Amino acid sequence: MSERILVLAPTRGDAALCRRFLGEAGFIHDICTQESDLCDALQRPSAVLVVAEESLQGPAGACIRAHLAAQPAWSSLPVIVLAAQESTRRLQTPEAYDAYGHITLLERPVRMATFLGTLRLALQEHRQQQRIGDLLAERAEAIRLRDEFLAMLGHELRNPLAAILTSAEVLEAVASDSERAAYCRGLIRPQAMQMKRLLDDLSDMSRMNRYKLSLEREPVDLRQVLKDVASQVAEMFTTRRQCLELDLDGPPGPLLADPMRLRQVFVNLLTNANRYSPKGGHIRVSLDTGDGLARVAIRDDGAGLCAETLQRIFEPFYQDRSQVGHRAGLGIGLTLARSLVQMHAGTITAQSAGPGCGSEFIVTLPLHDGTTDAAASAQPSAQPEQSPRAAARHILLIEDNHAFAMGLKHLLEAHCHQVDVAHDGTDGLRMAQEQRPDVVLLDIGLPGLDGYAVARRLRRIAGLSQVRVIAVTGFSCAADQQRARHAGIDHHLVKPVAMADLEAAIA
Repeated sequence: MSERILVLAPTRGDAALCRRFLGEAGFIHDICTQESDLCDALQRPSAVLVVAEESLQGPAGACIRAHLAAQPAWSSLPVIVLAAQESTRRLQTPEAYDAYGHITLLERPVRMATFLGTLRLALQEHRQQQRIGDLLAERAEAIRLRDEFLAMLGHELRNPLAAILTSAEVLEAVASDSERAAYCRGLIRPQAMQMKRLLDDLSDMSRMNRYKLSLEREPVDLRQVLKDVASQVAEMFTTRRQCLELDLDGPPGPLLADPMRLRQVFVNLLTNANRYSPKGGHIRVSLDTGDGLARVAIRDDGAGLCAETLQRIFEPFYQDRSQVGHRAGLGIGLTLARSLVQMHAGTITAQSAGPGCGSEFIVTLPLHDGTTDAAASAQPSAQPEQSPRAAARHILLIEDNHAFAMGLKHLLEAHCHQVDVAHDGTDGLRMAQEQRPDVVLLDIGLPGLDGYAVARRLRRIAGLSQVRVIAVTGFSCAADQQRARHAGIDHHLVKPVAMADLEAAIA
């Protein structure tokens, strides 16, 4: 930020005097002795302009007025005018304000202490204007990033949604036992899971920013985590005919970590490798251990990274604009991966020889000393076992979304449960009192009485104080879960809910 003081001093004596006093006071200054020099000097950044009143009447005045008129709305170059007493009234008119903005008048003869003090105040005003300009620029950049993010989010959600809707239309048009029907049925779940991963990442980013995300650590073998991840993303690589190679033949990688969050890290890294590598490309995942650390390297032969991208790739919502022809993501996966790795006391780095030369991401995590056997025995926990099917229950589902309610009803009935449905809180309370269900599945965002109010009233109905109440809702933040507990809700499941999780809560 320039703090140069620009002075028009047409006489040699005034110029020498200004140069001396400004220099002694330590101000950065530029003294113009010719009006034509001032016009050129105004093209360079200045913090304050000092000019004699008589100079405003000539060409210099025209240059000053043109320069002030061209400034952005938030900026007004402080102008100090040295004027005779009889001229001050003329320079305090609305017309003068329109032409020069806020000007400070100093009557001649000017005391040097007054002059220097006025300059310091003008510099403070200039600094404040620059801070306003910086804040407005940051706001504009934030708005641009927000708009780009929302556009990309719509794109990322519409792709799998389009696949699901198209598959649904095909299923309506072809025989249920045909090959095309089987293909469409197989397509729906992975596309829905892709949408779920996007929403989960968004939710986790929000929780991370509010310091609400925590880890559930347990002994795990990093090799098993990587194998699980490779199985999870296998279809994505098969679709693009890419080779995913695992080099995990070294010693075990025992960690004390949250296996679900580690899988989330490596799924994001492999999704990026898949996205930015060509069809038929090769991605290699290797694991090395030593010096108390486990190092996982994911190397691809894809688009590569430029120097600017290497510096900014872990920033939230950052998009590499040099990747022409590649479908960009939301710009949150790598940010979330870095945060999760750091929560495990690890590091994640990116390196590339440049565009077109592929890239490599290296995740380093501390090994858990002395727990090799425990970690090895914990391998099954890295891939959660299917929860045992709950015994048949009488379930009351209170859900205002008719399509979701009927879909969940059919799914629960396929698991041998008896299911009744209410579409608002009042009807749900009436049916609960009449039918005495074993379990109540409860949406929170109900019309009229919300789910919290329904749960509280359920607990006051004779004979229903101990009924199992499970929230199945789109409200996912920690405050929502806390409100659910206070309302007497036993479990809080977030849509879309996995059947294994729902069965476990019912059981």
